[in-house]
Amino acid sequence: MIAVRGWIIILGSLVVALVAPHFLPPGFSDWLTRLSTLILVAASWNMMANAGLISLGHSGFWGLGAYSAALLANAFHIPFWLSIVPAMLLGAFFGACLAYITGRLRGLFFAIATLATSEALRVVALMVPKLTGGAEGVFVFDQIRPDRITMTSFSLCLAVATVATSYFLSRSRYQYALRAMRDSESAVQMLGVNPARFRIGVTALSGAIASCAGVITAWFTGYIDPGSAFDLKITISAQIAPLFGGLYTVTGPVVGSIAILALSELTRLYFNYSGGVGLLVYGCILVFGVLMMPSGLVGLWKRRRKPVVTDAAVPARAK
Repeated sequence: MIAVRGWIIILGSLVVALVAPHFLPPGFSDWLTRLSTLILVAASWNMMANAGLISLGHSGFWGLGAYSAALLANAFHIPFWLSIVPAMLLGAFFGACLAYITGRLRGLFFAIATLATSEALRVVALMVPKLTGGAEGVFVFDQIRPDRITMTSFSLCLAVATVATSYFLSRSRYQYALRAMRDSESAVQMLGVNPARFRIGVTALSGAIASCAGVITAWFTGYIDPGSAFDLKITISAQIAPLFGGLYTVTGPVVGSIAILALSELTRLYFNYSGGVGLLVYGCILVFGVLMMPSGLVGLWKRRRKPVVTDAAVPARAK
């Protein structure tokens, strides 16, 4: 019954994603595209965190997807939707290689390794200007770029597909192995489970999804350079959204992405970013939210929905 209801919600969300951008103002459509990319990278980061793999280099997957889409589009004039496929394959392959190479690293050491990898990719992009354009970056030809409504609809569909993947993953046997790995990989090995296989699998899946976010950004903005493609802010946003929404949950990255983007727009509207006041208020609210809501907005909502048991509700025999 739950699976049927889940499919109904997913199909309904896909219909809304395809239709809604055609009836929205351009500014709100652009905001939805930004929201979709944030959901993609936040949900992919949350998948790895659910297995105890804290990534500080998710911008590496983002940049790989962005550069692969831009270069393939300019070289072969492939359409927007088709450029998603090679970007996902590249992100999955790079994620699998990263998980395999760092197989013996845990915790902080794994996180530092991912950060170093992302920075190494940025340096490589700068050092091969004949391929990536170097510091000048790469422009996507305007002749092959679709209209913004099409890109918004497609990005929303990708976000829905990502949330659906997280949903079905959370209800599979695969999820139990990931949770066990988060607690102790040694204990998982004693149960006869090979943690390396699950480690490679979840990192490859996370890399493929995060690469899609980079593809959307490259096509939507029409330009990509090493600084923006491998920006540490991407990884920070990917971490803040699940933490603010609800870590290790399916809806947490979605709720957190909506909350932090809305909060960013409100602080930009009511405060002056150029003076730094808006950024200060934005950062203070995020820090306060994470400290006061350790389980995120989703956890706060679940706690408020739990019935409060009073003495009057306890039977006399139980007393």
